[in-house]
Amino acid sequence: MIKFFICLCLMLFCRHQLLAQDNLSWRETDPYAVAYMDSVSKYAALFSGNRQAPFLISTTNHRYFIEEEYTKGRLSFCGIVYPDISLRWDLYQDEMMIYSPNNFNVVLKSEYIDFVEIYGYHIIHLHPDGLSGCPPAGLYIRLYSGEYLLLEKLNAVLFDKQESNTISHYFALTKFFYLQKDGIYFKIKNRRTLLKTLDTHRKEMKRFIEANKFKYRHHAEKMVLEVVKEHEKLNRL
Repeated sequence: MIKFFICLCLMLFCRHQLLAQDNLSWRETDPYAVAYMDSVSKYAALFSGNRQAPFLISTTNHRYFIEEEYTKGRLSFCGIVYPDISLRWDLYQDEMMIYSPNNFNVVLKSEYIDFVEIYGYHIIHLHPDGLSGCPPAGLYIRLYSGEYLLLEKLNAVLFDKQESNTISHYFALTKFFYLQKDGIYFKIKNRRTLLKTLDTHRKEMKRFIEANKFKYRHHAEKMVLEVVKEHEKLNRL
């Protein structure tokens, strides 16, 4: 890791030296060098994070979003979009990671993440906006953005299980939803709080849920998303 960053620093230093010696000539005559050096400087910011801390507890399952392995995705970091980069979301530490060229897991600085797109989901780093009920800063799935803003918060919680004379450790996934409505964030944790938060069109919403055979325990994400979209549609009638 240290050698990698030293090389990057040396390359960037050489770039500035070249610019000082000959203002535009090398840029005019060697476009490939320009593209390469610009690429190096853009990617250097990504790898300035810390290495992932080791996790010393053996568990029966993993703590990552959907899969333990890295997946290709789209990342916007400090306003720069990286269209094809290996990413992994640690739900236990709430950290987004990238795989560095020298084979290290590097934790991205969350406050600089604009968005991440993996597995068809749009993930943002939420900066508290001062609205009532605003959830804490962190990584959230943005499920919907229209009249309402719907966010999903995922956490991997570590549990112990006694088996005969041994103790095993495993992660369980918890999920909560936050609905921004009328300038207030509401925490959604079951069907009752969902209908109470939406407030109007209660009968229509119940019929919609029953017609689609939604059960919060089994279809929480799909149910909340579809009900919110249906409620917004009814509001426009």
